[in-house]
Amino acid sequence: MPITAKQKELRKNHIGGSDLAAICGMDEYKNAYDVYLEKTGKLEEDERENEAMKAGTYLEDGVLKFAEERLGKLVRNQYRSAKDKGIPIGTNIDAIVVEPLNGEENKGDPVEAKTSQLYYYHGSSSQWGKEDTDEVPSRTIIQCHAQMICTDTEICHVPALVGGKGLVMYHVPLDIELKKMLEEKAVYFWNEHVLKDIPPDDVIPSLDVVKRVRREPGTVVSVPDDIVRNWLNAKELANQADKQKKEAEAILKAALGTAEGATCESGMVTYLQQHCKGYKTKPSTYRVLRFKKGEQNDKETK
Repeated sequence: MPITAKQKELRKNHIGGSDLAAICGMDEYKNAYDVYLEKTGKLEEDERENEAMKAGTYLEDGVLKFAEERLGKLVRNQYRSAKDKGIPIGTNIDAIVVEPLNGEENKGDPVEAKTSQLYYYHGSSSQWGKEDTDEVPSRTIIQCHAQMICTDTEICHVPALVGGKGLVMYHVPLDIELKKMLEEKAVYFWNEHVLKDIPPDDVIPSLDVVKRVRREPGTVVSVPDDIVRNWLNAKELANQADKQKKEAEAILKAALGTAEGATCESGMVTYLQQHCKGYKTKPSTYRVLRFKKGEQNDKETK
């Protein structure tokens, strides 16, 4: 379920589960510097939602219904915080077990619904292990611990729709040492970076995130010359690489002559016509240059 405007506002006042994963370097989408920028109010709101995020939103209801069949009645979209214990962690929990199927021992357990590899599944689900284990991605383990910290529970259930596996259920038990480490990291990050407004010095912000930093019109600051020169050098290298790529592509296409393909020792090159029917645009036809390794080369690289 998409978070509400109130939940977005609450996020600014605590460290969430995905924030903790980012601070620990376990989130592929953001890092500790990104979290610092967000918590200190330096970013414009990002309303963009990619296709994978949309799919997760649409499918979450079905994943939670699957969880109810396995766990019992759930109450959804819950907020819990550990700030009353002096720990700046707060989480928007997908659901909490309120009427367990098997006794009362699971009552109050958090449930973290996941969808994974729906768009990019290539035959491997290595991050998601055997069902009914805790073999889930490291990012998810940290998110689960954030929820257990905020709910004073000892297990977090993870119903998931995973490409190549279907609907599966996992259970992440509380690891006392990890819990202690995450609490310490959260307190340190909040006190030393957020409250003091000092960015982490051992990580570079993500480009997509730093683009969203609020800018004050007409302001000018001084930056070290080597930062600017590094950017200019990188731009020049990128331009040279792009020029070399275009030249190499032109040479290869010329070598094809009038053919649509060519073989070489490494494999095969194709330059086949593609047709785009179009939905909001006019239909178009174009050619795409592709390379496929030969079987012998595939064996050598494995």
